[in-house]
Amino acid sequence: MIKTVIFDIDGVLIDSFEANFKFFFDLMVKFGYDSLNREQFSALFHVPMKDIIRIVTKSTDEEEIERIWKAGKDKEVPYPHKLLNTPKHLDKTLKVLNENYILGIVTSRTHESIFSLSSLAELEDYFKVIVAYQDTENHKPHPEPLLLFAQKLKVLPEECVYVGDAESDLLAARAAGMKVIIYSKNQFNQADAWTSSFTKLPELILSLND
Repeated sequence: MIKTVIFDIDGVLIDSFEANFKFFFDLMVKFGYDSLNREQFSALFHVPMKDIIRIVTKSTDEEEIERIWKAGKDKEVPYPHKLLNTPKHLDKTLKVLNENYILGIVTSRTHESIFSLSSLAELEDYFKVIVAYQDTENHKPHPEPLLLFAQKLKVLPEECVYVGDAESDLLAARAAGMKVIIYSKNQFNQADAWTSSFTKLPELILSLND
């Protein structure tokens, strides 16, 4: 029986590719590095920011990596909120789900960057537990963030479904023993369910109990 619905943020609750791409490009320029082009960034879109910094800088100096990461975390370059978009009927769908399930978030974003996003700020009350980048040593596709979420909420992994948009989300959910729904324009046959329509989530989640 599904009791809990866990959401990824980037690519699910918000379409943040353009905003993240510009933010990361500006961050790298600020510190004197050539950044990734759009195609290169697309391949790393779901990778935590600190790991992308390692890849771009090709640095083994952890102090330098930490310095750039902290500047990004503290928004020393402006984050382009105007480039963010949300799924159609996001608020309405979360309201429907909230009537039957406990909602939460597992993300590779830092805590500070989640509800500073204007698109998510008014939705904060829907989410009872949040696991962010700083909360675990390992990150997706490792299952640790999802398992920590279940532990915090005191639910079994099999009582959770994770809504993600990438292979790393699918692998993390599978390793954690959770159901997984992929929200994407690209089909994922390995997932328990797949949809490109956010409003279909309630019926898909209900079907996982059959």
